[in-house]
Amino acid sequence: MPGSPRMRDSAGHSAPYFQLWNAIPILAGLMDPIAGVLTALESALRPFRIPAGADTPTRRRRGATFVLGGIEGPSRYVVTMARGLLRSGYRGSVVLFPWNRGVPPVRYVKNLMSARCHEQMSDRLVARILDHVSHHPESPICLLAQSAGCWIVIRTLEKLPDNVTVRTAVMLSPSISPQHDLHAAAAKCRRALISVGGPGDFFYLGLGTTVFGTSDRVHSPSAGWIGWHHRPERFRELRWHPAWLRSGYLGNHVTAATVAFVERVIAPLMV
Repeated sequence: MPGSPRMRDSAGHSAPYFQLWNAIPILAGLMDPIAGVLTALESALRPFRIPAGADTPTRRRRGATFVLGGIEGPSRYVVTMARGLLRSGYRGSVVLFPWNRGVPPVRYVKNLMSARCHEQMSDRLVARILDHVSHHPESPICLLAQSAGCWIVIRTLEKLPDNVTVRTAVMLSPSISPQHDLHAAAAKCRRALISVGGPGDFFYLGLGTTVFGTSDRVHSPSAGWIGWHHRPERFRELRWHPAWLRSGYLGNHVTAATVAFVERVIAPLMV
């Protein structure tokens, strides 16, 4: 509209009456607990799989992306992230890394609070990466995670040997304390370590991690909601913008993993 006032967000986008769009993430955030309950029930009743052709020897030679979900265990969200990558035209292997298995609801507590579990699972992911590198040394590796899975990614990057790097790692709605030092993790990414978050993530990454603790065991709002304190070289932080509504990301927790958002926004950043 000619003459309408415009504001610019942290990513440099401009939009008329940008403040009015902020109501959408807040409303979407109110739906997060309902979505969480439904996801927990669904996860307990049926398995979640991606097409068998997502991981083949031919694809592995082109590259590999390991996909990690949150504390809820294998769920629709890890599958939608994988499907978004496949729909984007990504030609490498897409591998679900099930760090969060267990019996619900016991696994929710373990996956959030057990430092031993976090260390064991990140050790296993390091081993998977090293195995891939040994067989396909020229094949680039990427990491994509949501929520608590982002902490496994960070610990994995921090543990990688000095001579091993990944191309890109993307964290959607990371449940990590904002003061965690990302320098070591970002240094293991040749292109970028990317964090995506939104203002509507107040239930899980605001109230939830303040009461029950972040994945790195700090009782505070998470970086996925309020942003990071440290921004080292090769680190990029992307905050929700109204343009992402067209791809289904409403700025809350669960919609960060939608197929369209991963396909249109996240996959191009990775590959």
